[in-house]
Amino acid sequence: MIKNIVGAYLGAKIAGKSPKADSAAGATTGAIAASAIPFILSRMSLPSMLLLGAGGYLVKRHQDKKQAGKYPRS
Repeated sequence: MIKNIVGAYLGAKIAGKSPKADSAAGATTGAIAASAIPFILSRMSLPSMLLLGAGGYLVKRHQDKKQAGKYPRS
């Protein structure tokens, strides 16, 4: 159940970032992602899911700090 909710949420986020989110391509991208993500999550172990989540959090945190100007641009 939770994997379906996560898949639907991530599918909507991916479709929203599509260049043509209001077209059929955006809807197709979201639908494919929403069906593929639960499939992938069901085959991952708990430690790998935790590592994937922690890695995503650290990358997002680094990007937010970079945009805020706390890191010098190279």
